[in-house]
Amino acid sequence: MSSLVKTCSTPEEYLALEREAEYKSEYINGQIYAMSEASREHNPIAANVLSESQALLRDSPCEVYMSDMCVGVSPTGIYTCSNVVAV
Repeated sequence: MSSLVKTCSTPEEYLALEREAEYKSEYINGQIYAMSEASREHNPIAANVLSESQALLRDSPCEVYMSDMCVGVSPTGIYTCSNVVAV
């Protein structure tokens, strides 16, 4: 009988791997999960959300980023590469 050993990664290890990875992933409770690729239907929606967010936040100190920006959510410890990020 074999047992699976799960290894936990640190946020720093995840971020280092993500910078070099060929695919996007997210970090939840020490585990790294591969994210699915965007679909043809998904891309126009993400583009519209980006465009509308930029227009709404144009005169504010906020910045809007596309999907290549990974985000750490401090209260949860989750790191993810969202489609659109406003900070």
